[in-house]
Amino acid sequence: MLTEDCESSVWFFFCGPTRRMRFPLSATLFIPAVVGASAVLLVASSGAIQAGQFPQMLLFILLSVVASYLHAHDPAGGVVSPTPALFYAAIYIFNPITAFFVVSMGYAIGNTLPRTWVTWRACFNGAQMGLSALLGSLVFRSLGGNPAALSFAPQILPSLLGPLTHQVANNFFIGFLISRMRGASFVRTWISFVQEFLWTNLLSIPTAVLIAILYTRVHHAFVLIFLFSLPFQRWAVKLYLDERTSYTRIIESLVRACELSLPGTRGHARRVADLSVAIGRQLGLIERDVESLEYAALLHDIGMIGLDEELHSGGAHSSPQRLIDAHTKLGAEIVSELPRRELPEMILHHHTAFRSGRGEVPGSAKSTLIGARIIALVEEVDSRLHGLFPYSQPEQSAAVLKFVASGRGSLFDPEVVDAFSVVYATGAGGRPKADTVESRPLQAGGATDEA
Repeated sequence: MLTEDCESSVWFFFCGPTRRMRFPLSATLFIPAVVGASAVLLVASSGAIQAGQFPQMLLFILLSVVASYLHAHDPAGGVVSPTPALFYAAIYIFNPITAFFVVSMGYAIGNTLPRTWVTWRACFNGAQMGLSALLGSLVFRSLGGNPAALSFAPQILPSLLGPLTHQVANNFFIGFLISRMRGASFVRTWISFVQEFLWTNLLSIPTAVLIAILYTRVHHAFVLIFLFSLPFQRWAVKLYLDERTSYTRIIESLVRACELSLPGTRGHARRVADLSVAIGRQLGLIERDVESLEYAALLHDIGMIGLDEELHSGGAHSSPQRLIDAHTKLGAEIVSELPRRELPEMILHHHTAFRSGRGEVPGSAKSTLIGARIIALVEEVDSRLHGLFPYSQPEQSAAVLKFVASGRGSLFDPEVVDAFSVVYATGAGGRPKADTVESRPLQAGGATDEA
């Protein structure tokens, strides 16, 4: 799975719309390095490809093309396809070089068919997926893996570690590229990808084992069983992703309702969400926690809906803390009906997660607590920059950054402040560093999202 950030949320947060992101030098060099290494390896080792297996290889390539093409777009980014079972079967069936050739060619060709895929992405995805299959097959073979073996017990360990190696290697390639594009920690990004996708992909192992056994012990044509299952697999994936899309639309509708009742706050929720996500990824949160963080950030002010009359009357500025406490409690109550239990906790504590008792909120998971602390910092920054409640006038960005630094360890979690500083200072895609930003008041109100 490959995702790409086309806009630096933190740069947009402070300086407004910018150009489409350019790749940093490390990512620009990494892509041709992986593709070139794959090409050299394939040419140098082509003698290991058994000519007698060409018909079977062609069949696997065609199946890989179809499986790669029948992907579904994930609202959180990237695509989901039913390829893991087929790639694991290739690891079991073919020698390492043949598995590399079959997987890389099938995946690259499958990636070029949709019009949304560009050349560099198709080449990189094919190369890194082939290298991952090569490593997985090497581990499988070195541990004595053989799908034709009659004894099952000795095959358990290689059958598990071969796909595991493939998955970890695939996450390594994608994690490195995305960490360079986002300016985030590589190790944290890599670990988050492993945690997020490992177990769901390894559930494909039983299907891969069945395909390999039928292929080697009965007939090669039994691999077509995978082809017949593809429409059902894609339907199941789309059903799951459509449910997530509907969930996102419900949240966005609530946000729009809140912004309509509070003129001047348009874009506030989205800005807070975008920068919170960037900080969460810098801290190495897994994608599910990042997704929950985004939802909570979008909904953090939903409790203001019930307090709009008081805000409009102007009396709110005479007792801001009472209104802050009221809107967090009401917001947590509103979102408590949503299926994610961590959302009410993050919204309830997004003004107090660090200030109260220096960070311990009883009963809250670590990811929930850190999410509340991230939103607390980002909302404070955005409110000051745009003159939103409880502030009446916008502040200069230099003054806001100074305030955040002075509040490290007292008002804000030091870890969150440090991550915010890294995200802001590095920007994305070769943009200037934070110290080159012109200090100027930012206009209140929202901004138009750019692709």
